[in-house]
Amino acid sequence: MQISLFSLFFLLSLNMKAQNKSKENFNFPKDRKTNIAVLVYDGVEIVDTGGPMDVFIKANNWNGNYNIYTVSASADKNTLMDGGTFNMLSKYSINDAPQADILIIPGTSPEIVHKVSSDKKMMNWIVKQNEKTVMTMSVCTGGLILANTGLLDGRSATTHHWSLDELRSHPKIKVQETTRFVVDGKFLTGAGVTSGIDVALQAVEIIHGKEVADDLALGMVYDRYNTMEFLPKK
Repeated sequence: MQISLFSLFFLLSLNMKAQNKSKENFNFPKDRKTNIAVLVYDGVEIVDTGGPMDVFIKANNWNGNYNIYTVSASADKNTLMDGGTFNMLSKYSINDAPQADILIIPGTSPEIVHKVSSDKKMMNWIVKQNEKTVMTMSVCTGGLILANTGLLDGRSATTHHWSLDELRSHPKIKVQETTRFVVDGKFLTGAGVTSGIDVALQAVEIIHGKEVADDLALGMVYDRYNTMEFLPKK
């Protein structure tokens, strides 16, 4: 089937307009660095936390303009990481953290999810921050924490495949089972652990374009086009 040059130009124009429209939905600050806040709490998973942070740190080497920092759920800014392996001293706590442009909520074990979700002060902080974020992201069971705030109601989202049933307990959330991440409006949710890297790379693609995100993945020796086919079939 042949296609005229005019038709080809028209289709390309539509595609460019769609891409521009998508980017216009994410209005990041132009007069200062983009604040990226990573929420941490006792028992938070290390890769969930470090994976996305590393992507944005490396993005700064590709002309990114990010101010990346951790925010502790505790007032003393001290967080005992997953497995009691080490203490992280955060730059801020939820008492003094600046407004985030991108908020990242890493995950943990389901038992700790239930515990931290009962922390009303932390949960209210997430809701308040989300009012002005440009992007709100979760990694792994961080999606359950985000779901427990009610912010994912009416949205498509995912979480770790072992916790999908718990995500389904929120009837207003459209649960996606076979994808490494989901983008719905300003909410980006990752399927689990290493998929936090996928979520962050997707954010970089939205902000800087696919070529930059692919270059970052190449430098990280990371295949961002992995599928979820390794999961056991139901």
